[in-house]
Amino acid sequence: MVSADNLNLDVLELIFCFLSGNDLPSVALVSRSFLAGVIPRLYDSISYRIRQMKGYDSEETKSPFAVLIAHPQLAVHVRNIEIRAVVTVMKSHLNPNFVRETRLALGLCKNLRTFRCTIPNILPMILPSLQDKERLENVRINAHLTMEQSKTLLKFAGLKSLALEFASWSVVDLLPTWAETVSSTLTTLTLYMINELHESIFQSTMAHLPNLIGLHVVGCPKLDHFVVLRQASQTPLLESLSLTISEASRPLTTPPPPLSHLRHLAFDARISMQPSPSPAVLSTVLDHLKLSSPALHSFTLRLPDRKIIVGETFTKQLTENYGHSLRRVAFLDCGVSRDSIAEICENCIHLEVLHVAIPMKELPPFTMSLSLSKTLHTIVDVDTHVEHVVHKALGPENVRSMIAQCHNLRKIVTNHRIWTGQPEEDGYISVSLERRHSQSFGALWFLPRE
Repeated sequence: MVSADNLNLDVLELIFCFLSGNDLPSVALVSRSFLAGVIPRLYDSISYRIRQMKGYDSEETKSPFAVLIAHPQLAVHVRNIEIRAVVTVMKSHLNPNFVRETRLALGLCKNLRTFRCTIPNILPMILPSLQDKERLENVRINAHLTMEQSKTLLKFAGLKSLALEFASWSVVDLLPTWAETVSSTLTTLTLYMINELHESIFQSTMAHLPNLIGLHVVGCPKLDHFVVLRQASQTPLLESLSLTISEASRPLTTPPPPLSHLRHLAFDARISMQPSPSPAVLSTVLDHLKLSSPALHSFTLRLPDRKIIVGETFTKQLTENYGHSLRRVAFLDCGVSRDSIAEICENCIHLEVLHVAIPMKELPPFTMSLSLSKTLHTIVDVDTHVEHVVHKALGPENVRSMIAQCHNLRKIVTNHRIWTGQPEEDGYISVSLERRHSQSFGALWFLPRE
């Protein structure tokens, strides 16, 4: 008789690599051999969340960092850490015991590859424990630091991906020096909501990063699309680009940056609802990039208010320029007319995924527009339903009707659900429902999606 307990440990580890979530601790309870086999996967990624924080003060729960301190041999398996919440005292001060646990646990994780912490105030206290992490490749932090604290960042010399949010002037001032340190390894740079960053520092930084394949500069008031496109000429290998579109009407620098490798483009359009040159600005940027002849695979547009409707002229221009190559299109926090949806579905001949608010009150005509695409297989509803009114939810009959009318549609993703439909031989469409797992903590909307 063959038993799973008789399998070699390395075989069990390979099997358990395909498990995630609650399955991992459940498997660990089966037997000692299963426990040994699942531990590398179980401790590969540590994420501290709000639900874990709630029982901390009453000692009903332990933080994963306390577990690592109690069992330091487990720290060798930790590859990824993200801090989604912090324990506080009186709602304003960090719990000193939690900070101590976090700092000590980070010091034990010698094989750490990814570290994310966008919670303000805690980073300065745990930053010393992140030193001497030779395998650290991906960092995303709230970089509001003093000058002395900022200097410790220069020791992160082997990074492949760096995301800085709300950085202080001291961090901004060191950016060119830091960029020179990581110039041989860094491939993705994200600068988000940094008020102090201006063009001269940005230019000096980009001069050290000619091998970037991902550049995302969003929400930085002094770096609008004019500045980013001007400096993008220093990074000809870019495959993904995100930038903030301002309403300024000055001419773009010519010639356009040589971005023939560009595949993912995201616009953060900071426009007003009043009559403005914004539609013309968006069109001008599209035409400007077209001269570089990129074959875009994905395009994302975010507007500041859902009451603003994406112009049909703009969607027509988008399909004329990139309809031959686009596979994913996303319109966030804005309205999209039925004609624009039809334009995209009919003329983006390889369209696979569409992110758009599903209009429940106009579902039949919306579905008719979707049916113009023969390649679309996934719809993602981006309407967060924040208004305090009752919304009609998408049901199985709605899903069945949409899949019946659309040639290749198989999946519809809403806020908390994933609907999957599959036509059977007799023509009946079977519909299954699964819970949608929460997205990565604070996932930046403009980054390329899998």
